[in-house]
Amino acid sequence: MASALDVGIAGSRFIRLLLKQSEVKVDDSMGRLYQLLAELGYFVRRGDRYRRTGKIPPAYASRLIGSVFDDIIVPYLIGDAVKINHEALFAATAMFQGLRTRTANKLPKAGLALVAGWLPCGFSTEVSAATGADLVILDQFWEVLSLEEERISILPTVLERQEASPSALFVSFEVGTLRDVPLDKYGKFSLALVCHRGVELDVVREVAEKTYAVSFSGPLGIFADLLSEALNLGKGLECGQRGKTVYKDQDICITYVS
Repeated sequence: MASALDVGIAGSRFIRLLLKQSEVKVDDSMGRLYQLLAELGYFVRRGDRYRRTGKIPPAYASRLIGSVFDDIIVPYLIGDAVKINHEALFAATAMFQGLRTRTANKLPKAGLALVAGWLPCGFSTEVSAATGADLVILDQFWEVLSLEEERISILPTVLERQEASPSALFVSFEVGTLRDVPLDKYGKFSLALVCHRGVELDVVREVAEKTYAVSFSGPLGIFADLLSEALNLGKGLECGQRGKTVYKDQDICITYVS
């Protein structure tokens, strides 16, 4: 079965051209994209080159995810200006849904949780469902955050149609960085969660009692890092970096950093 990344690759003009090459040389600028394609099985590394395999992209293509490669990641890697498509960024976060749910189920119970940066992973209501916490979601990209706010606003209606009984849930959205969080409004958070982006540990310790840094492995992990860096969100912590690893498997690492 094709992954969401495979569908995005099929929708990328640049990567479709790249996949026509039988062999490409590893270089400093595009090496991480070749690494991603190798992880997905399109290339195999032999010394200083990547050789094309027989894998072909799926027939179904996602132009939205494809545009994340063509307009954001590839321009970033080659030093060109990125072009932000807010709907595409929002769609990209959906690829992490399964990993988000698994991660949230490893977090402790909390009273008030802060998603300290919504992009690129898109942590949201799965945190509340797993920890029982009320939720504050923070990000600089308000246009993308507003799409998540709209999604959550219709969630009770969807659950009602499914004859589910939605529990009372407080969710608030804040635009800005960690330094912009209004502590006079919320008080100190029980926990903060950051995923594949830079975090100012001195600031996060001021706003939250406990902070967890999440990193994903494999192709989605590479994609998340590239997207975060291209959006100038900083480089996320590696597994166990500046803290204690509290959970790790082949896909997920959770580090307790404060």
